[in-house]
Amino acid sequence: MKEKGQASAVLIIVVFLLLGVIGLLVYQNLQLQKIVQNNNNQTTNKTEAEIPEILPYQPETTSTPSATPESQANIPTGWLTYKNEKYGFQISYPPTYKALTDKNNLYGWPKAVVLIYSGGQSYDLPIEVWNSVAEYQAKYKNEPNLTVKKIGDKYITLVNANQNPEVDQIISTFQTTE
Repeated sequence: MKEKGQASAVLIIVVFLLLGVIGLLVYQNLQLQKIVQNNNNQTTNKTEAEIPEILPYQPETTSTPSATPESQANIPTGWLTYKNEKYGFQISYPPTYKALTDKNNLYGWPKAVVLIYSGGQSYDLPIEVWNSVAEYQAKYKNEPNLTVKKIGDKYITLVNANQNPEVDQIISTFQTTE
């Protein structure tokens, strides 16, 4: 009889502990939802008019990496240039980086046209193409390292994923093509 009473007491303690853990998880979830909602309310959304328009893009062409033209003054000597004729832009990068455009590397990046990569566990600079401000803002709401360029009716996002100053220099070489 004494064992039955002890088993009941243990069962009651276990039930109360489970209820406490569940209550804590629910509370943390509610707090997280409040934080997300506050962040969404504090986010200042730029309208499409506030994003500078660069130049229209050239449709229906292919993208290829090429050697850097010598006429581009802000590009260090020896850097390579990735040129995307379809969306009308180019960007230069050091030879220690690669411009990845194949389907295997772009897997998981459905909006990416090129991933600038120097090795390691993550891509250094994903460059993606979006149809609207809302589309890229849904992914990059509060991303501090986001650069947005508008070309024609498309939005090009460049994210310095590893917060590397050299990647900021790469981003500074971004320009539209004719």
